[in-house]
Amino acid sequence: MKVLLIEDEERVASFVVKGLEAHGYAVEHVATGTEALARIRADEPDLILLDLTLPDLDGMEILRRLREDGIAVPVIILTARGDVDDRVHGLDVGADDYLTKPFAFDELVARLRARLRPRASD
Repeated sequence: MKVLLIEDEERVASFVVKGLEAHGYAVEHVATGTEALARIRADEPDLILLDLTLPDLDGMEILRRLREDGIAVPVIILTARGDVDDRVHGLDVGADDYLTKPFAFDELVARLRARLRPRASD
């Protein structure tokens, strides 16, 4: 499973990449929204972990663009913005899940498994 991590904090990115790779995920990391959009359009990942505070584009704008373009890849927002309004807005814009920093790594992995789990057809 290919995971794209969009995170500008190098320490957080390194921690997440190493941990997910240890769990068998193939992880690509980009640090800007511009890089993320180009990467997603070139080779759509199975899941996106999206920080909201990035140096060039806000994560909500990235998410909005993806959904407007019909890109339905699961997105888990991974951010320090933990207010209820932020969480509700992120889910309304199109996120599939929302996890605030700091987070328990086991919970992050469980959320990835849940989002990547095959679903029965309706």
